[in-house]
Amino acid sequence: MFLEVNGFYKKLNSLKSVCIDSVVLIYHLETIGPYEVLTKVLIEKIARGEIFCYISALTITELMAKPYRIKDYGQISMFEEFMESLPNTKIMPVNYDIAKFAASLRGDYNLRTSDAIMLSTAAVTNSDAFITNDIFLKKLNIRDIKILTLDEYL
Repeated sequence: MFLEVNGFYKKLNSLKSVCIDSVVLIYHLETIGPYEVLTKVLIEKIARGEIFCYISALTITELMAKPYRIKDYGQISMFEEFMESLPNTKIMPVNYDIAKFAASLRGDYNLRTSDAIMLSTAAVTNSDAFITNDIFLKKLNIRDIKILTLDEYL
């Protein structure tokens, strides 16, 4: 499998802000290959302040559900430390504007609530891109948000 890390890096260079899907953080924190190579590039650019990152509060729920289910409190602590220490990042609450726009996305595209909320977060924050690995979302045209999938760079 060939990774197009340089292409991903160049694409990230053209962005000022991103909103990231839960799966991106899961790949990164659980070192799921081959994606962790790409997520490392993304997280490093965020940490260096080259890109600002928005994360939906819903992502915290999705990220921590499995560790809570299996009672892996060490992993929960590690996830919390990571989220609290990641600079240039804002965790966005699901406020009225995000919820209302998510409802319109669900109506227009028949999306799952979680996907609608995350994409709505990207839209309301005027993110340049939403980074995911959901190929279905790639087909959507939501404002001027580029929807990038990690699989594009494999």
